[in-house]
Amino acid sequence: MRRYGEYEQENKALRKRKRKQAMQRKIIGFCLFTFLLGVLCGRIVFAKDVEEEPAQSLAENTESIEYGLEESWQGQEASEMAIAGSMISAGREAEEEEEEDWKLTLVNKWNPMEDGYKPAVAEIENNYYFDARAVGALQEMLADGRREGLDFWVCSAYRTIEKQTDLFEDKVRRVMAETGLTGEAAREEAGTEVAYPGTSEHNLGLAVDIVARDYQILDEKQARTAEAQWLKENCWRYGFILRYPTDKTEETGIIFEPWHYRYVGEKAAKEIMEQGICLEEYLDAVERNI
Repeated sequence: MRRYGEYEQENKALRKRKRKQAMQRKIIGFCLFTFLLGVLCGRIVFAKDVEEEPAQSLAENTESIEYGLEESWQGQEASEMAIAGSMISAGREAEEEEEEDWKLTLVNKWNPMEDGYKPAVAEIENNYYFDARAVGALQEMLADGRREGLDFWVCSAYRTIEKQTDLFEDKVRRVMAETGLTGEAAREEAGTEVAYPGTSEHNLGLAVDIVARDYQILDEKQARTAEAQWLKENCWRYGFILRYPTDKTEETGIIFEPWHYRYVGEKAAKEIMEQGICLEEYLDAVERNI
């Protein structure tokens, strides 16, 4: 039989081995855990680096694309703005040209109005009408003269083709009765004083007949009135000209009419009146200088 002391020593040795084995297992477990943790951390760090690089590259590429798109958009916008600016400029030039065209439209025996043309008109006074775009200038001219004590009387302005036809045919009849002329000769003579329908500036809406209230006869004596003299001197300031001056019948086809005023705009009016020419001569000069 074993002695108690021997049995106790064996138990101590067994417990010592177990503790040693347990410690070894702990150490092995710890080392294994550390190893696995290191591997895992390494993978995470590596994955992070790999992910960050494409992300950075993607960010750089995105920024480059956005910058390129922005440059492209800015270029396109600038191009579109330039095109729009050109169109606006061209539109304004066209509008200005059109504006000048209507003011300087030539209507005479050789240049009839367009068929069907009918201007937009507004009332001057006393149921007389004028082109709405220029009626304000006419009213201002009359008002300024009246403030200086002149007594203007508007005796004719815009006329319809029907009204012009009646006036012309009436003149033809009077010519025939007064001169004995007939047919085309009578109509030709009548046309020197009353324009054929469609060839009168009154049909255009840009002509007005203004006389002195105390002398309403349409003859050359009208030029002696204070009203006619003031108009001849000042009409250009408002964009008007004495349309049929003396010694211009060959160019205009109409005799001297000191009562007939035509709107052409201030610039043209100033040049025409200063040079003592008629509208036909002015337009010829403009065409030669183009």
